[in-house]
Amino acid sequence: MEGGVGRRELLRQIGARVIGGVAARDVLAGEGTAGSPAGESVPASRPAAGPADVGSIRGLATRRLGRVGIQVPPLSLGTAPMGHAFYQAEPFEEVVNAAIDAGIRYLDTARIYDVAEERLKPVLAKRRKEVFLVTKTWAKSRDDCLRSLEKSLSLLGVDYVDLCHIHNVGDYETEEAIGKNGCLAGLREAKKRGLIRHIGCTGHFMVPRFVPVIETGEIDVLMCAMNFVDYHTYNFEEKVLPTARKHDCGIIAMKVYGGVTGSWDGYKKRRPGRLVDDADRQDAIDYALSIPGVATCVVGVKTLEELRLTIQAARNHRPLEGPRRETVMAKGAAMARDWGDHLGKVA
Repeated sequence: MEGGVGRRELLRQIGARVIGGVAARDVLAGEGTAGSPAGESVPASRPAAGPADVGSIRGLATRRLGRVGIQVPPLSLGTAPMGHAFYQAEPFEEVVNAAIDAGIRYLDTARIYDVAEERLKPVLAKRRKEVFLVTKTWAKSRDDCLRSLEKSLSLLGVDYVDLCHIHNVGDYETEEAIGKNGCLAGLREAKKRGLIRHIGCTGHFMVPRFVPVIETGEIDVLMCAMNFVDYHTYNFEEKVLPTARKHDCGIIAMKVYGGVTGSWDGYKKRRPGRLVDDADRQDAIDYALSIPGVATCVVGVKTLEELRLTIQAARNHRPLEGPRRETVMAKGAAMARDWGDHLGKVA
């Protein structure tokens, strides 16, 4: 049935039954609905479960997203893997809608993800108030940052996003990131104009470049690559997270499955993440959610089946500790020797 008329009709019927909206406790506590200011009315409650074929994360304990102050479920959705023109638009919408129905509230996208932003537009036209919407800019100057963000808003069909990241801080010289006319200056101005509510930064490599950016005190959320393999190579966990915790930044784990082999080419060839065997998948989710301060894992999926398996792993989460942690970390160290610095140079 996947991708067929039967599936679409099933989801349409589910959507009709739940179109009343979500209860405030199921969204992001502290700001009314996810994309709405505190005090706005909240629609009637949805059923407790999402579509039966992907499962649900409803009922799982939420976590505080640092000084942003909202509560988020432990699993969030990234749109990079299927945000490309060589994927059809209909499955993209199907997966995103299924994720929201299942209880996912934090939606991550970026200008650099090909057509991901424009393909989110029809979903957001109906469901903007149900999600905490996040995009990114890779601009190296204040003015380019503002132009990039305005283009994102146009493609998404929204007036503002809840969070905009400086995309891949490791790729910035200090002046480009936080200088007088750098990217952060553009995001600061965007916040004044009401185009964004919060400022964040993301990245995979050149780890020492993150600390000065976070030390500005203007970064509300940090999203970086963290898994039990790359800990042994990049180690954001010990090199960057202490600074983020000092500033009460919301901390988000990405590349939880290690990313695909071949990056963009890997997406085109529909390759899965590196850590997607059943045992590795569970170990990866358990590792990420056991990192002190991590609020949620942003995981990119391409199909309903990948979404189902990730939701299952989140539901089965148990802290990674004791002898099991020692075993998993030893496995990661061995794998790291093969992976090397696959996300880019450490420093």
